[in-house]
Amino acid sequence: MMAINSRQFILMFAVLIAAWMLVFWDGITGMEAIWRRSDTFAHGYFILPIVIWLLHRDRAYLQSAKVQSTWLPLPLLAASSFVWLFAYAADINVLSQLAAVTALIFLVWMLIGNQLAWRYKFPLAYLLFAVPMGENLIPSLQDITAWITVFLLKVHGIPVFRDGWYIQIPTGMFEVAVACSGIRYLIASMAVGTLYAHLTYRSFKKQLLFIVFAFLLPILANGVRAYLIVIIAHYSDMKYATGADHLVYGWIFFGFVIMLMFWVGGKFADPEPKTELYSDSESTKSKGHYNKFWVSTSACLLLMATLFVEHNINAVELPESADTVIQMPDSNWGVSFTQPLQSNVQRESNGIELFFARYGNKQSEGELVSFANKLYDAERWTVVDRVTKIDNGQTYRYLLLRDIQGQERTVLYWYQIGERTFVSPSIVKLYQAFALLTGQVKFASFVAASSLNTGQDDLAERLLLNAMLGISQVPKN
Repeated sequence: MMAINSRQFILMFAVLIAAWMLVFWDGITGMEAIWRRSDTFAHGYFILPIVIWLLHRDRAYLQSAKVQSTWLPLPLLAASSFVWLFAYAADINVLSQLAAVTALIFLVWMLIGNQLAWRYKFPLAYLLFAVPMGENLIPSLQDITAWITVFLLKVHGIPVFRDGWYIQIPTGMFEVAVACSGIRYLIASMAVGTLYAHLTYRSFKKQLLFIVFAFLLPILANGVRAYLIVIIAHYSDMKYATGADHLVYGWIFFGFVIMLMFWVGGKFADPEPKTELYSDSESTKSKGHYNKFWVSTSACLLLMATLFVEHNINAVELPESADTVIQMPDSNWGVSFTQPLQSNVQRESNGIELFFARYGNKQSEGELVSFANKLYDAERWTVVDRVTKIDNGQTYRYLLLRDIQGQERTVLYWYQIGERTFVSPSIVKLYQAFALLTGQVKFASFVAASSLNTGQDDLAERLLLNAMLGISQVPKN
């Protein structure tokens, strides 16, 4: 066994952390970039300091502890490395960042052993809050917020009509936009609530109940917040709560909700545990210990093998002549894709607009499936119908869009890799990585057609035909 504050342990720990940073540097810097530019995930800067503080609170035990390194997490570390390589090949940033953080957790577990890893399971698991994930919940949160708002308006007695994320009352129309989904409140509440549950309760049942409470409360509160904003706008004849001021009201209301959550949680707080010291007799609880040098060496070799494979995944270089952004000119469609290898846009005489963009399965810059790529202008259009269809073996997705003036637009699109077509961005990502790692297809494309609705019953068929004809005319280089 080795004391956790010995020079040998500190040296091995430093070497492993350096190796981890070398392998997962792209994921680490990618997380920091999102923390910096996104208010939703700005809390990521505080996760590591909080973890260090949690360990510092238990410093009396930690400084006297002796480590018993273990091989048990090695397969999990290997799995994280594989997920990292897969996500790196597919440019799935959130998955690569998650793999980087889990790899760090498994590395620390290997080095300090089962006993200490179990004692500090919460600080290690809390590192997962550093990963900027959860934006896939936004559409569901928008639906829930709209439903709660409409329900409360009906209870209040105000006539209301809902069309997707648009809510209309006699004095005006409101949209449950992305900023109104409550995703910021939910993620912040979960990060703070989970920490509060760990510090306040000793019982796992209490901790779990409070975490569920911290998850459900901001969702319900955001619906109430949206309802109050509509009420304020309604009774002020649309003078208040219709601009940036409603965001200020939202954060004030959220602060009140957090205080309410803590006040309720404090009613059931458990007493502080007594300070413990490490006892050598505790080492008998372990099934045995292993040579720390070989454990650390195995971890380093696995990380270096991951780095070697990573460097042999070749990315297609973006030509200097490539367009930075490709979009349909002079159109209110709003489709926009960034940094394609090849692109084409055209407008037919019948008003149908065609859009095509080709990407490498992995590029030095830009990617086929990205938040930067827009299927339509989300500020103008709301999806009122979404259907996946198969026509003569061709899989495509049909969207019916509507704006606040009631104008409608039809969009038909698909992703194509080789001869296969897909409509799910997640499946496209996975198939791109598979094709890249197995050396099959190097390129993938996005094909779309759109038109303002003019009452034709055969519009979808016309869009599909025009899109297929349009892609057939694009050079295959």
